[in-house]
Amino acid sequence: MGFKLKIIVIVIVFTAFVIGFIYLNFYAVPSSGKGEKVLVEIPKGLGLKDIALKLEEAGVIRSDKLFIFSVFIKGATGKLKAGEYEFQIGDPQDRIIDKLINGDVIVRRITIPEGFTTNDIAELLEKNNIMNSESFVEKANSTEFTKELFGVSLSSFEGYLFPDTYLYKKGISPEELIRMMVSRFNEVYEPLKANSGELNLKDHEVVILASIIEKETGNTSERPLISAVFHNRLRLGMRLESDPTVIYGMGDFFGNLTKNDLKTGNKYNTYTIIGLPPGPISNPGKDSLQAALSPANVNYLYFVSKGDGSHEFSSNYLDHQRGVTKYQR
Repeated sequence: MGFKLKIIVIVIVFTAFVIGFIYLNFYAVPSSGKGEKVLVEIPKGLGLKDIALKLEEAGVIRSDKLFIFSVFIKGATGKLKAGEYEFQIGDPQDRIIDKLINGDVIVRRITIPEGFTTNDIAELLEKNNIMNSESFVEKANSTEFTKELFGVSLSSFEGYLFPDTYLYKKGISPEELIRMMVSRFNEVYEPLKANSGELNLKDHEVVILASIIEKETGNTSERPLISAVFHNRLRLGMRLESDPTVIYGMGDFFGNLTKNDLKTGNKYNTYTIIGLPPGPISNPGKDSLQAALSPANVNYLYFVSKGDGSHEFSSNYLDHQRGVTKYQR
């Protein structure tokens, strides 16, 4: 065989190889399930070989060996990111590799309702398989972490885990989620504070008061009125006498608050202590924070539930007792 012929053969073989590689890498897809969406989780620390096997087993790629070779050719060895991915069977392999390089993982969402406590949030997170409840509570009660974010040590992040809808990626840590929630709290609180009048309360005390208002009513229009009652009582040195503070301090509550409960000496019981409890009793939303910062201009000192989600307000004890007789006896 002449030299020129050898060159021609080599070129033909090489060209065939390149064409075959391009076809397999960019156009050839698994023969079955085309168009079907598949979820694949790539754990942190998983090597290229194991990633390829995972994708092959899921039916996303034809060949683990071709995939490894393709990653090598693209110079992407060590660049594939962990996470939860959604692939469509039939996607070109090059697109799959790019998705892994870019970390184009599934983004999920979770909604934290207003008034949830830290423990409520932890249970919700575990119920939705986002993270272990104990790990979240442990981080939320870390005084060192509060000092890192606030510059001062607080007993927990209760009150600052702002209720909202959050986007997250699978595997999010308690620290990451708490940072998101505190950041959102700051975004909401600072403008409210800037637009409010002068108060004889520190920021943390405002949050404590807002957390009580949040638990006292779901009626947005009444929150400034309830806030006024508490502000007036604080100014006069009266006890707040808020049932939700008693319930929070009890820890385990089974839905029946008794007169004896109101006499217990737990540190959150505003029937027995004067002033605000030592910390927030829930994580308040924007309306409750607004109400705490801007109470209504009224002289009310009492309110009683009407049983329909609203309250009757009064400025003296005699009128309050009439309301109690009317609505609760």
